[in-house]
Amino acid sequence: MSLYKSRHPAASLIPEPFTWYVRTYTRLKVEGLDTFPKEGPVLIAANHSSHADTAVIFTSLPKVVRPRFVAAAARDYFFKGDALTTISRVLFNVIPVARERAARGEDPLRHISRALREGYVVLFFPEGTRSKDGRMGPFRSGIGRLIAEFPGLPVLPTYISGTTRVMPKGKLIPRPAKVIVRFGTSALP
Repeated sequence: MSLYKSRHPAASLIPEPFTWYVRTYTRLKVEGLDTFPKEGPVLIAANHSSHADTAVIFTSLPKVVRPRFVAAAARDYFFKGDALTTISRVLFNVIPVARERAARGEDPLRHISRALREGYVVLFFPEGTRSKDGRMGPFRSGIGRLIAEFPGLPVLPTYISGTTRVMPKGKLIPRPAKVIVRFGTSALP
């Protein structure tokens, strides 16, 4: 289970101070961790309204779960080979998802499927993009495909509140604001 684990030297040093910063800066409140699966693959299906969403979900997780955490991220935005790519890979082990039309025969969810088969905890935003106003948008087909491909997979509906104030769409500098993460109970065993 090391395919998606960052091998960058900073990957072992940065997460602890980063999670402390996020927890302090957002006055993070986490609910529902008592039902979080202790082992095996998990799909976290969360609403998405800010680039801060991934950081607060990562920070919300128990420390023992973080090494097997990966975040699905838009290939067209996060995988340009720039500093954003490096930072995202070091902090969150991001894996690419093609939002645009995938190349002929290419499965846009192949990295997510592989990560789940290998036992990772995958953060997935079913809407496929950030909300402009904080309201939930329509789901794209990917969440249904993953549930069909992995019957019995724990899928945790997760609600994030407050990140639109921390880092609204289009803003680069985060602002301090209270954030709440609620992990729901998996509808599947």
